[in-house]
Amino acid sequence: MLTRRAVITGLGILAPNGNGKDAYWDALINGRSGIKRITSFDPSPFSTQIAGEVKNFNPCDYFDPKLVKKSARCCHYGVATAKMAVADSGIDSGKENSDRCGVCFGTTIGAENDIYEHQYQRFLEFGPKAVGRYTAPEVTPHVVTGYICAELNISGPNSTLSSGCSTGLDVVNWGYSMVKKGEVDVAVVACADSMIFPFAISGFSSLGILSKRNENPEKASRPYDKNRDGLVPSEGGVSIVIEELSHALNRDANIYAEIASYATACEAQDVFHVEMSGKTLFSALKQALITGKVREDEIDYICAHGNAIPSYDLAETNAFKAFFKEHAYNIPISSIKSMTGHAFAAAGGFQVVATSLGLKNGIIPPTINLDAPDPLCDLDYVPHNARYFSIDKALINTHSVGGTHAVLVLKKFF
Repeated sequence: MLTRRAVITGLGILAPNGNGKDAYWDALINGRSGIKRITSFDPSPFSTQIAGEVKNFNPCDYFDPKLVKKSARCCHYGVATAKMAVADSGIDSGKENSDRCGVCFGTTIGAENDIYEHQYQRFLEFGPKAVGRYTAPEVTPHVVTGYICAELNISGPNSTLSSGCSTGLDVVNWGYSMVKKGEVDVAVVACADSMIFPFAISGFSSLGILSKRNENPEKASRPYDKNRDGLVPSEGGVSIVIEELSHALNRDANIYAEIASYATACEAQDVFHVEMSGKTLFSALKQALITGKVREDEIDYICAHGNAIPSYDLAETNAFKAFFKEHAYNIPISSIKSMTGHAFAAAGGFQVVATSLGLKNGIIPPTINLDAPDPLCDLDYVPHNARYFSIDKALINTHSVGGTHAVLVLKKFF
């Protein structure tokens, strides 16, 4: 039996610095940040008043206005980007066997803001009868998967995942695994989060992990810089079409990248404390390269987690040094969170889109705001400007609350 191969053929994205893959990519390679002062509510009482909000997006362009009214912004991002990705892939849904297509959606917090918070407030003020009739289904993350299946007429395997900041890579692995195992020929995988609302910002502020550079939002996210003071929260959504290779070739699809492997590992010691040696990320890196049959010296680029929390950046750097040894200093590494902020579940998706386009175009997005590199983060973090660089194999890593590390390896399709 021939080994089934999985390739990426469609990209859809809503990000703080660009809607759609072309606008997003243009912003990345030109070092444009999407971080601004918060506009969705008055941030004046908060210590952090900046975030990466999706701009100029009308969900009614992608979704029935009646459904838009009752559903959450997170859902709008999932449905809209799924339609973008399928359109980008060129798949004719009318010609596909819908039972051989699958959907997986991932989120960290789902409809917490738009549905739960709003309806709970109504309950407190006016009592049980004030709660909307669709609150129960709309607050569940899996409703987004259902909407995507319905909108795209996909009747095959479907699932919903939530693994914090690693969710964006985990949904890709779901699609990759389903294609490799032969359970589907096409997988639409999506991830979205919308955490820019008062309670969430309050919670993260209390945890002490948010940047307070309110006076200059675009300069606030500073991964690997010695003056970094925490992450900048953001929001958005990503969808990716993953196909079995022969299925893609038979319809002459545009292939962005091939998925080589995936691995995950957990520090298993504390929910919040970061293990500084990097040994867990080391383990995930090792397993991903073994599974993908890729040598350490074949990795041409790393799209890193780089969230600008000092301990996270340092632990990540330590892992790269320990695993790649001297070669670590030869690998271009960048953090696109310097431009997008940290969109939690969607963040890994942002990285997959950036890396797929980097492989296709031979360009590495920069780490902007890296003005004074931390002496302990002394790898090639591609400061300030994009770099033209031939990339054959690239690695993406994420780090989630609870100590989870995920690694995805993509390679150029020839």
